[in-house]
Amino acid sequence: MAKPVSKVTVHPPPGRPSWGGQGNLPLIYLGWGRRDFAKTPLPVHYDRGTNYFILVNGEIVLTVGNEQKVLQAPSAILIDSDCRFGITQRKRETVSILVWVWKDRPQLPELQLAEGASLILELRDSSLDTLKELHSRSRKEIAISDSALPFTLNALRQLLEVEILRASRTAAATGDLRWELAHSWMMNNLSIHTPVPALCDYLGMSPSALHRFFRRQATLSPGAYFRKLKWQEARRLVEKEGWQVKAAAYHLGYRHPNDLSRALKE
Repeated sequence: MAKPVSKVTVHPPPGRPSWGGQGNLPLIYLGWGRRDFAKTPLPVHYDRGTNYFILVNGEIVLTVGNEQKVLQAPSAILIDSDCRFGITQRKRETVSILVWVWKDRPQLPELQLAEGASLILELRDSSLDTLKELHSRSRKEIAISDSALPFTLNALRQLLEVEILRASRTAAATGDLRWELAHSWMMNNLSIHTPVPALCDYLGMSPSALHRFFRRQATLSPGAYFRKLKWQEARRLVEKEGWQVKAAAYHLGYRHPNDLSRALKE
């Protein structure tokens, strides 16, 4: 008969924030904040539950079985309790992490883990605020610790899994849909003078996240892409629809017809 595998939850060095579960809760452990895995590596071990590990800043070396992988932030690592793993770093630098350890395997079909498996997902920068908020909410619920705690923790876990999936860069359909929404919104609002704040509100993205998103999708800033669409529509109206330059300029929100005339000549 095979010897049973010893499973533990490894806590960080003294002074680093963490919480160890008590009682019959779906959540076993919470960890967060800064770590230096070069100075204090996480030894290779089997954990008592499923790790949801979010690398917020920095770079780590993840050992899974006999394999080593260098991971850079932002990334999500899901690790089954029957998967032997450890964490170190190639150089001395502080990294920031968020960790949940749950008793059971992921519930969302797209994130399900086979026995002894792990899953690594690259995340969008814009997703980190929501993941930080979910971790903060998890800590607040632990502090309340009333009879509703198991229910609120399970609800938070479901939100966490959905957010990890949506934040993953591998979820191409999500990015494609958001790009279609952004392009369509711009085409329907070409007369607006300052489109970026309104588009940020429409898509629920920060200005910096919107800028990175447009750079990835169109290699242009949001403002430059908007001006390109505006110029193309103006040219269509004047050259194909027979509009006067002045009428097209006012229709598209140019402050002066001469602005459109110069754009068309260029």
